[in-house]
Amino acid sequence: MRLVAPDDAHVVAVTEALAPYAWRTLTPEAVSRRALAAIGPHRIDGAEGVARQDERIAVLSDFLAGCPWRSLTAAGLSRRLVSVLEAWRLESQWLEIQLHWSQGGV
Repeated sequence: MRLVAPDDAHVVAVTEALAPYAWRTLTPEAVSRRALAAIGPHRIDGAEGVARQDERIAVLSDFLAGCPWRSLTAAGLSRRLVSVLEAWRLESQWLEIQLHWSQGGV
């Protein structure tokens, strides 16, 4: 995984969303949801947040499960979360292209 720049707008947004809270005490899912809401909030039942069925929650939670994330700074964690999302997005795009090709697409 290639880390995004520390001054990336999404990294800054996630850092700002995590920093005021005792984020190290949160569950991986809660950290993932807070990060995703900072990157691209959606209106859910009148409030900003991320739908529980958003597949990106599992992507980030799985990453956190295998990483000593509580030992990182908010900025370090934010950079890794955004990098994981970017890698996942690129992989998803590549899989879509491969699927299109395998179905005889041009």
